[in-house]
Amino acid sequence: MKNDNLNINFSIGGYKISILKFSYECQTWNIPSHSHSSNSYEIHYIPQGKGTLISGSKSYELYQNVLYTTGPYVEHEQISDLNEPVFEYCIYLKIEESAKSGASDEKDLLRPFINYPFWYGLDKTNLKYILEEIYREFSSPDTAAKLMLKSLFMQFMVSMLRNYNQTSKAAIDSIPIPLVKAYILIEDSFLYEYDTITLEELAKRLGVSQRQASRILYNRYGQNFTQKRTAARMAAASTFLRETKLSVTQISNKLGYSCPNHFHNAFKKYYNMTATSYRRKYADNLNI
Repeated sequence: MKNDNLNINFSIGGYKISILKFSYECQTWNIPSHSHSSNSYEIHYIPQGKGTLISGSKSYELYQNVLYTTGPYVEHEQISDLNEPVFEYCIYLKIEESAKSGASDEKDLLRPFINYPFWYGLDKTNLKYILEEIYREFSSPDTAAKLMLKSLFMQFMVSMLRNYNQTSKAAIDSIPIPLVKAYILIEDSFLYEYDTITLEELAKRLGVSQRQASRILYNRYGQNFTQKRTAARMAAASTFLRETKLSVTQISNKLGYSCPNHFHNAFKKYYNMTATSYRRKYADNLNI
C-alpha cells in the first residue's frame, strides 16, 4: 500500500511539517543508493523481516522494531533478505521553519531530528501501534479520515522524537542542515526511472524550463542532470551486480544504455574497475 499524493500539514515548535508520502510494503526488491534534497526526510520502521541498510560506507542490520531516519544528502541503500524479506512502514516528509515562532520546549523536541539527518536504533515508544492505526485510516477512509490522519501523524512524530535521547545508544550523524523547499519529484524520478528519465521530462514534471530544472539540480545536489542520472544508474548497477545473476548485457539494458559498451565504459569510469571485476569482488554473496 502506497499513498504518495499526500499533503497533511501540522506544526511543532514553529516548524511546518508536511507529510507527503506514506507506504507499507513487503520489499522483495533492493532499493539502490539514493539521497534526499535539503529539507526532505524519510522515517523507516521495520515491523518484521530481515535486511541490511548501507549508509556512509557502514552496514546496519534491519530486523523487527528497528527505526531509522534519513535526512538531507544522506546516501542510503536497503537490501532485503531473500528468505525473510523486510516489511517496512515509510513516511516521507518535509520540514520548513515558519515565520511564526513556536514554543521553545517544542523546538527543543524537534531540534535533534533536524540536526541528526541519520539516526538508527530500536523504537522504544510503540510506534507500531500508531502506524497500524494510520494504515487502517487509509484502508477504510471516511469523512473524518483527514482529521484523524493529521492527528495520528502528529502523534507519531511526537512519539518518534522521544527515541532521540542521549541514552538511546543509537547510531547518529549530526549535520545541521538549512531547510528549503523539497523536490520529491526529482528524487522519485531518479530513484525509480533512472533508465528512462530525461531532462525534458523532468522539467515538464516540475513545471519549469530545462534550464531552470538544471539549475535546481545543481543548487540542491551539486550535480547537473547527466551526473545525477549517472549516479542513479551506477547505484542501481552496483545492486544488480552484487545481488542478482543478471548478465552484464541484461543489466546494461535495464539501465537504459543503448549498447553494453557504453555501460562498460561508464561503469569503469565511475568505479575505477570493470563491471565484471566488481561482480567478482562480491561473487561470494551470490555463490557463483
